[in-house]
Amino acid sequence: MVRSRAYYGVLPWNMANTRFSISTDPAIQRAIKAHAEAAGLDVSAYMVAAAIAQMAADDAVSAVFAPLDAENAAALEEAAEISPAPLPALEDLTAEEQHLVLRVMRSAMGSEGPGEAGAA
Repeated sequence: MVRSRAYYGVLPWNMANTRFSISTDPAIQRAIKAHAEAAGLDVSAYMVAAAIAQMAADDAVSAVFAPLDAENAAALEEAAEISPAPLPALEDLTAEEQHLVLRVMRSAMGSEGPGEAGAA
């Protein structure tokens, strides 16, 4: 999903702001404050810049994967329409295939006799 890129531009100086709080570990909060100060920004401006950069990265990834996501969705829809092939009757199998089926069934049912587990 590609989101609106309107947030990438510079916001007008007179645009109203909405306040919201972010909870984080105190060590992370100190690191954010230190990085914001080093960048010459207040914490709000620094966090907004970081969020905008992350949204741009997310949108770039979404744009790259959008065609693949569409192909996957189409393939899933197509696969949902496919009916599985009917299972063959036991008598339609070769003798070796029949033996394998019977071994698996005995093993699953716990009815293998002594020495049958590894028999071919």
